[in-house]
Amino acid sequence: MKQKLLFLFLFPVSYCYSQSAIQTLNSGSVIGTAASVSIGEIFVVPQNQNQTSSGIIGILTMLNNNNLEVDHFDLTEKITVYPNPTVAKIFFDTKEAISNESVSVYNNAGQVVLSKNIDSDHSLDLSPLSSGTYLIQFANQKFKTFKIIKR
Repeated sequence: MKQKLLFLFLFPVSYCYSQSAIQTLNSGSVIGTAASVSIGEIFVVPQNQNQTSSGIIGILTMLNNNNLEVDHFDLTEKITVYPNPTVAKIFFDTKEAISNESVSVYNNAGQVVLSKNIDSDHSLDLSPLSSGTYLIQFANQKFKTFKIIKR
């Protein structure tokens, strides 16, 4: 009995849904050349540009990732930050010269809590900061952002 009631309940809902899909399919609207079509949306591709009423019905099934592509994005991964966690100073080990490079230290709220240049011994003194988790970002953005825990 429950199965019959379930079938009778779902049948009108399915019927209404199908009917609305047919109405949108037969709406006769024309998609311009710069239109945006979602995946799974039904559309008509005209065979002849002068006859917009005749065409092929198609469903967009492929995603084009050209908008999300980045031509060149290269962060140098050849840097090591130690010790982590730290009490006072952190050291940067890299093949590039980074003395006097400007770095910013951010707290968890995204606020800049310290902006300094790296010392000649490739270190950064974090002793004025309280204990917590911080993000360190180079101003030149050649290196990735590092997460440091200060005790």
